[in-house]
Amino acid sequence: MLQSLVDQTIDKRRLRFLKSHARRYWADSASADDRQLAPLQRIQDILAGFDPKEADWYRQIRGDLDGVVTNCEREQHLHGLNGHYAYVLDNKAVFGELLASMRLPTPQIFSCYFGDRWHWRDDSRRAFGDELATHGRFVIKPALGSKGRSVQIGTAMDHVNNYRGEDAILTSFVQQADYAQTIFPDALNTIRLLMLRDDDGAPVAAAAIHRFGGARSVPVDNFSAGGLVSKVDLQTGRLSRALSIADGNLVRYHDVHPDTQMAIADVEIAHWPAVLRLVEDLGRAFPYLHYVGWDIAVTAEGPIVIEGNAHPSLRFFQLYDRLLDEPQLRRIFARYIPRAKDGPL
Repeated sequence: MLQSLVDQTIDKRRLRFLKSHARRYWADSASADDRQLAPLQRIQDILAGFDPKEADWYRQIRGDLDGVVTNCEREQHLHGLNGHYAYVLDNKAVFGELLASMRLPTPQIFSCYFGDRWHWRDDSRRAFGDELATHGRFVIKPALGSKGRSVQIGTAMDHVNNYRGEDAILTSFVQQADYAQTIFPDALNTIRLLMLRDDDGAPVAAAAIHRFGGARSVPVDNFSAGGLVSKVDLQTGRLSRALSIADGNLVRYHDVHPDTQMAIADVEIAHWPAVLRLVEDLGRAFPYLHYVGWDIAVTAEGPIVIEGNAHPSLRFFQLYDRLLDEPQLRRIFARYIPRAKDGPL
């Protein structure tokens, strides 16, 4: 009976995927910014479980889609791995308070905005005044936002007083380490590290990329907003050449940042061993989370947790690697994705 309910849920998710992407196909098919993909190829990609634009990236990079977790598999089998505990990550106010209570490094939350007003606690207003006087900048971001949407950088109290918008948090500004500041100074450039759990429950750092903002993405570094990504070597913390998506859905490679002309390829992330230790600490602090994309910034003093993503996209990592071809990751994914249990893909 339970398996039947699970199968029904999976079938509904697949049907929802097919419907949503079919609608998106018809909406995007006439877009001037889109590559002229053959309609039949688009339809085949959707039926195979891929977003056609992402499938096009993989074919440009590697020529085929072998060893790639599909968008549909992610939505069907991975999306719910954290269960109701996903709320811990989805609400940035809750997550920030939990990190602070565990003494894990994260930006300080001074106030929360809901019910059309700011809510200050104890002496947090005075602490914010001290922060503003010392550093001159702060961040307002949606409590439930994603993809860097509506993030604001402020420099004066009037910015806070005049804020009218969705529920949000007011936090300290993070000054990134020199290597990241040099590559692109107009956004906080963060590491997205994918965490899974091994058979014994131990957290596994499965893959990592470094995001860098660009002229189109300011003030955030999000890839979906026009930023770049670079693969991080998990052993050394060194960066690969970066990737971005140009007009027409074309994949572009960059050894240097296209806006600042500063080197990206082979740059070493500061405090990399400390980044890996922080991910282990996060895994122990949240044993009920099984599938997380941790966003971590590196400062001169060390790494700091910006947020966690309960339903992380895999596209960043699969731009560089076929996740189902890596033996340890395939074994972990096989617990959730039926296709991963089969023979070579």
